[in-house]
Amino acid sequence: MNRNTVQVSEERRSQLKAARAALAESGASPRKISLESRMTIISWIYLWGYTSSSIIQERLGKSSGGYGNKLAAQGWLTATKTESGIPRFFYTLAEMGLQEAERFAPELYRYPESDPYRVNQKLLRHNLLAQKITVDAIRTGLVSSFETERMFAQDGDKSGVKRPDVVLVTTNNLRIGIEVELSAKWSRDLDEFVLGIVRALETTTYSRFTVASDSPAIINRYKKAMAPGARLDIWVKNPRNHWVVDKAISVPDWLILKVDFQLIG
Repeated sequence: MNRNTVQVSEERRSQLKAARAALAESGASPRKISLESRMTIISWIYLWGYTSSSIIQERLGKSSGGYGNKLAAQGWLTATKTESGIPRFFYTLAEMGLQEAERFAPELYRYPESDPYRVNQKLLRHNLLAQKITVDAIRTGLVSSFETERMFAQDGDKSGVKRPDVVLVTTNNLRIGIEVELSAKWSRDLDEFVLGIVRALETTTYSRFTVASDSPAIINRYKKAMAPGARLDIWVKNPRNHWVVDKAISVPDWLILKVDFQLIG
């Protein structure tokens, strides 16, 4: 056994000792902790559709990965290789996991991801980043709950009102719509994005919005588009069924005060 192996073993023993001490202090049995961890992940995937190993690890506060593979081996989850290889797998609910989720769910939702090949892998990174933002917000202690897109999609879309990727509900009951933007919008798409947020904030449903991106240029583009007085075109379809600008209005001064911009590292 080499020196590095000894160091790793010592670190692992230290981690196990700390974990046992935490269990003893909490009064919870290892079995109870195991059941709660499993239900946390099953419920999470039920609401999001799928997740990754790193999200599972962060959601449970574990120091190492592998829990997703463990639940898959036990028949609770299905592990499917990604087309890009990053991450290597995504996890959906197997039949046993779906039954468990529905048994304890306060409200039932459709779960098309029972067939993992129905997952649109082009949106994989986008949706996993939305999950990452949600996990980080929960860990701050400032967010008491969240609503995924499938949770509020059942109410149907309101015409022209932006439906966010996820809604974070803070401990003082503020509802923050989160929009993850990984590619730049232009022309009508950009105008309708900004107008959709304006209309969403004009309702009583949302308190604030956050636009999150891994691109500084995209963040700056949205800041300019939402600046007070910026031109905002209203688009309609003409008799030939082509989109044309009907009129131009100005972005309201209050919008920039209710939108935050988050650069994802």
